[in-house]
Amino acid sequence: MEFNKEIFEKSIDIVIFGATGDLAHRKLFPSLYNLYTDSSFKDKFNIIALGRIDSSNSDFTSRFNDTIPQKKERDDFYNRIKYFKCDFTKKSELIRLKVELDKVCNSRIFYLALPPAIYNETISSLIDTGLNIPCKEHSTFTRIILEKPFGHNLESSIELNKTILSGFSEKQIFRIDHYLGKEPVQNIFSFRFANNIFENIWNKDYIDNIQIKVLEDMGVEDRGAFYDANGALIDVFQNHILQILSILTMEKPHEFKEEYIREEKNNILKSIIYESSLKAQYKGYKEENNVSSESKRETFIALKLKIQNDRWSSIPIYVQTGKYLNEKRTEISVIFKKNGSRLFKGSNKPNILKFLIQPDLGIELNLLGKIPSVSDYILSDIDMLYKYSDYFGELKSEYEKLLIDCILGNQINFTRSDEIENAWRLVDKIENDIKNISPIIYEPRSKGPSNLDEFIKKDSRNWE
Repeated sequence: MEFNKEIFEKSIDIVIFGATGDLAHRKLFPSLYNLYTDSSFKDKFNIIALGRIDSSNSDFTSRFNDTIPQKKERDDFYNRIKYFKCDFTKKSELIRLKVELDKVCNSRIFYLALPPAIYNETISSLIDTGLNIPCKEHSTFTRIILEKPFGHNLESSIELNKTILSGFSEKQIFRIDHYLGKEPVQNIFSFRFANNIFENIWNKDYIDNIQIKVLEDMGVEDRGAFYDANGALIDVFQNHILQILSILTMEKPHEFKEEYIREEKNNILKSIIYESSLKAQYKGYKEENNVSSESKRETFIALKLKIQNDRWSSIPIYVQTGKYLNEKRTEISVIFKKNGSRLFKGSNKPNILKFLIQPDLGIELNLLGKIPSVSDYILSDIDMLYKYSDYFGELKSEYEKLLIDCILGNQINFTRSDEIENAWRLVDKIENDIKNISPIIYEPRSKGPSNLDEFIKKDSRNWE
């Protein structure tokens, strides 16, 4: 891959706050290692790892031996990492960091792989010490990456935006949602807007309903405290699903540029209407570590939504997401209206277009076709499947791609402050509606609550 050489006139210091955490271990350092082995990035960045525990450099890097394969580049990569014990919320500690960084005055990316509860304090300390200000003399840049959730409700997201915008411009802020780094999600743009056969029928005249599923087969595991405070609605719907939905339903942007794309996504988020929900909790959730024995927190939720605009006004959108289900799967189904003609015998199923996001990556189109015979025209379902692996081989991980985007300053796959706030306006409305409802209990490793099918069948529809 090739990039503008001006990006690398100076090296980049990537500063990871929370470098001893699970996210850094599983995602960030393996992705940074993959970047390091790419000739376009090799020797172009340094990693400053900040954590709250005492550790030598060698002890710190050895923890990645299980997620970074043993290859000749690994030791060289480890040599580019410098670990420092640091209390991120203390200005005095970050002053010491600034002294070190100012010795070379490289471009800087701050990655906050931290619990959201300490975002405000950490960001305020960054700003108070002047770490947010690029070096004009050396034409460097400074950027900041923040993990989701961005706040825990509308009020806290507004406060967090206020804090970060007091010292960083919107151009410097990269609010990351790893789903936006997934190739099948990014491909929705090109699939819709580059293919007229679909864009011309992408509306209420041809589409009957849309379904989005994000299903997980594991329980909350060691995330009991976080999950009991947030639940499926905030953990998955507020970010992943709403971002997918906004890309899927947005109007065509004036140009393929971040400002136009983000504006159209935001218009969708402002137009979504919540109609109904189904709240459930897996059996045994209350016995999980750090979960309240009286918890009403949902581990599964199904939603019916609509979008109030000319393109989608009458089209229902059904969502389901939850934990400890019978499969791990993420997919989008666009169900077209049935053909009213009864010329042929056999199946009368609608055409269905599916974006397969995980575990399979691809696009599936269900059509109707004639069963081979001499004279009868009897129809059967035909699945046309496009697999990414058949065309492109192994794909980059979503974190690797989003790190590249941040280095390049490309914000197309990151969320803007008003997108975040409009998503929270909708989520707060749903949360207020369901918070006092006792959840239906479902069996672990099942498809969810027993009345899940009824939730959609009352509209004379079925889950696909």
